Amino acid sequence: MTGSTWVLWWRDAQGTASLGQLQERLLRGLRATLLGRWSMDTKLYHSPYNFIEHQHLKIPTTPHPTPGTASDQSMYLVVRGHGSSRRQYFVMASNRIVVETEPEMESILVRLKNLWTPRQTARIEGYSYEGDDWIIRTGNLMVGTSYKGLIIEINYLPCSNPEQTRELMRELLGMILPAGAQVDANGGVDYRRASLDPVCMTDRHTAYQYVHLFTQSSLL
Repeated sequence: MTGSTWVLWWRDAQGTASLGQLQERLLRGLRATLLGRWSMDTKLYHSPYNFIEHQHLKIPTTPHPTPGTASDQSMYLVVRGHGSSRRQYFVMASNRIVVETEPEMESILVRLKNLWTPRQTARIEGYSYEGDDWIIRTGNLMVGTSYKGLIIEINYLPCSNPEQTRELMRELLGMILPAGAQVDANGGVDYRRASLDPVCMTDRHTAYQYVHLFTQSSLL
């Protein structure tokens, strides 16, 4: 995936009804093309050890994590796509490390249960839509067995600088959301914290946004 991506949370969405409302506005209002079903998973793992100290990494520790970050004893596995397009990312060390991993890493974690214990899973299921120069993904968010609203991911393809595309993506969002919808815009994302380029987005930036949203909003 290229371009710039923005991940948002529609907090007071009403499940299938809200998903259908978005689909109606995307297909009829914006004349988008339905690409098919879309899903992704984010899994939270916890360790009895401080990751920074255990790995002897030269990264300043954070005794009191700032909003939107996790502790040094937490790790998130973000899984996107299926088959040959499947991608996995670890976000760890109070959101200061983001790495793409091989598919086998998830099964390796199962064998490392004394080091990393699975705690919670957030699953998003919905649909992808394509316009002239954008892709929008929408899906219901389940944390464990609890419904937690709806996730909207806007991907503007021609430009990878998030600052230059934010207003344009806000316009797109305004065209599909109902008036009065309670939306968490996932503000305050600092890519430099994880040594990510703040003006050129990649898939690692998108994984980082999801973890920032889930930790900032206390969803995971």
